[in-house]
Amino acid sequence: MSTDSRAPEGLPIDGALRATAEGWSFPARSPSTGELLWDVPDAGLADVHAAAEAAWVAHRATTWSTDTGLRIDTLGRLKDALLDAADDLAELVAVETGVPVSLRAAHVDAPIAELPTRPTRRKEGVTVVVTPATSPLAVALEEVSRVLVAGGTIVLKPAPEAAGAALELGRIASLHLPRGVFNVVSTRDVDVAIALTRDRRIDEVSFTGSAHAGDRVKVAAGQAGKHVRLDVGGPLTIRAADDADLAAVVSAAAVTVAANAGQACRLPATVLVPPHRYMEALAAAIDAMEEVVVGDPTDPATLCGPLRSGVARDRVRRYVELARREGGDIALGGSTLDRNGWWFAPTVVGGLDPQSRLVREEVLGPLLMVVPDSRRGSSGRA
Repeated sequence: MSTDSRAPEGLPIDGALRATAEGWSFPARSPSTGELLWDVPDAGLADVHAAAEAAWVAHRATTWSTDTGLRIDTLGRLKDALLDAADDLAELVAVETGVPVSLRAAHVDAPIAELPTRPTRRKEGVTVVVTPATSPLAVALEEVSRVLVAGGTIVLKPAPEAAGAALELGRIASLHLPRGVFNVVSTRDVDVAIALTRDRRIDEVSFTGSAHAGDRVKVAAGQAGKHVRLDVGGPLTIRAADDADLAAVVSAAAVTVAANAGQACRLPATVLVPPHRYMEALAAAIDAMEEVVVGDPTDPATLCGPLRSGVARDRVRRYVELARREGGDIALGGSTLDRNGWWFAPTVVGGLDPQSRLVREEVLGPLLMVVPDSRRGSSGRA
């Protein structure tokens, strides 16, 4: 699959691939090398209005929302087409966003396999689905299938860093679903995206991403009278029991956080350990992180690829600097890697307080915090 063959051909709107009304585009760059991959259509207001109109007409003026047999039949064909395209989709996601192909089961294969093929009693309307760059296909397929099987129609707005995968999903869908049922618009313009969520033809907005962006979407869409579904993730903290197999607990957390360079929601980024076992836990974390294979995301041996963008890499770097200011000990890693692209070394941070910002906030990088649980005494009792 060549780079040229992955280049988006247009915006999938109303069953066809369209050039943007203004002819705008933006560059997609390889997170592994920083090099230009292809140009992505950059939708403007005219494009998102066209997508909203197509979805509205498909829902209100066709039998899509009422013909259960039609939906199940066409969704079954879409599922088969996506299964056939799974290898190419896994490679596309790896090249575009750095999600290693070794993780394709969770990011590509399972989301396709779980596409529903049975009717539901729920009813859905016209929905805007806004997806993140961290797991572009998995989130999109989960939300899109939820809406489509219930008779709803879609305008999918992906994160700019993951637009190629969403546009390819839309292209495949346009070959199997009735026109207007599934539309995709990619844009870098936040105001254009907000205008889409406020469009009079939209019934619901489903947003997955950062809390900051989610708040803006919630306010804008809520003021326009839309139903809003938000999933803004957040970090997880694991509290290891006094008698836990500490090496197993810490190692599992380290591998989970290192996978896809920590770019996922609800990762176990912090392990709280009994104070008297802190050094044991820190050593286990270092050992586990040192075993992580960092490299080309298209290599099946790779677990930890690059960050999805320079902005994402710099965000992780700022959190490491914050850890130092908060008294943390950078026990392993803590720096960018000396290679082209947006790489950060798998990192272990010790010595932080359970109330530190790194523990409370979502870092979205390959960082594991090992923290002595101050609520337990040195004897290890809770």
